[in-house]
Amino acid sequence: MSESALERRYRRLLAWYPAAFRQQREEEMLAVLLAAARPGQRRPRPSESFDLIRGAIGTRVRLLGSRPPGQRWADGLALFSITAPVLLLAATVLEIAVPYRLPYRTRFFVLPRAFGPHPQIGGLHLLSFLPFIIALACQAVIVVLVLAGQRWLALGAIAATAGCWIANIYLVPELLQVLSASVFLLAGAALIGSPGPRRGRHLLTWRHGIVLVACVAGVQVSTLMYDAASPFIRFVTQAAPGSGVYFAASVALAAVSALLAASFRLNRYFVLFLAVMFYPYVLQLLPRHGSDDNLIGLPTPQHLTVLFLPALLLSLAAIIAALLPRRPPLLPSLQSGQPPSA
Repeated sequence: MSESALERRYRRLLAWYPAAFRQQREEEMLAVLLAAARPGQRRPRPSESFDLIRGAIGTRVRLLGSRPPGQRWADGLALFSITAPVLLLAATVLEIAVPYRLPYRTRFFVLPRAFGPHPQIGGLHLLSFLPFIIALACQAVIVVLVLAGQRWLALGAIAATAGCWIANIYLVPELLQVLSASVFLLAGAALIGSPGPRRGRHLLTWRHGIVLVACVAGVQVSTLMYDAASPFIRFVTQAAPGSGVYFAASVALAAVSALLAASFRLNRYFVLFLAVMFYPYVLQLLPRHGSDDNLIGLPTPQHLTVLFLPALLLSLAAIIAALLPRRPPLLPSLQSGQPPSA
């Protein structure tokens, strides 16, 4: 028996619903609609059309936080919740393990007596500063907790680390301060909005490890070059890099990391969180023409907004998405077994 005109028009309206939803519910909804139709009716009533389109839009909105897209989102957050703290700790450790040595300018004969014959950026001397040791210990505790899958304890450790920062007993090099802030903000949201670091640990592969290594290498090179290009270092040392060298090197290393992530087809939400995490770091790397360009050195509300608004918005999105229903409910008319409202 051929399909009636009314049935064809109902199917066009039902086409507004997601394909997966229609596969499960289309025939049931169509049967209800046809049973409620008046004898001889050839077109859906305006109220029926409105009700179906409204329901379709509502279903698509609710599906934004459900599977399969929602599962990829949750998995991306879980991966980020475990890799971001590891990345930050690795970058901080490299500040100790790979110092950057520069020779003095010959006319500054007094400086070697004050700072030693071989000035360096980073190195073991950082361990002589208690605030740096506290920062390193806080980062290590967070990494141990996320690797152990302790979501809420890790979140508490991030909050305690923020307290140490406020109390001025958390100290890392200037550029790593920017990275630390974005890591803690986004990792905290990822811990809240994801299935947790245990899920992230299960999803980790060698591909994530390679991208992580490339990112850490980029952070190390750009941090050392950034410090070497500071006005004081360039004034007292020889062969300090030009104002754009560290930025160019950072762009090249960022491109390598991005190409690796794309070629490995890593979770796109995981890559999004990494990109937003690095946004304030890259912004701070921009060549400076004066002290007013040093955003983190002048933490005015405007500067902080420029640096961290994207990370804050993405963190709020992760937390809000976690509160959305995981499965879209049936339309009320179908739940009750009644046809859509007239």
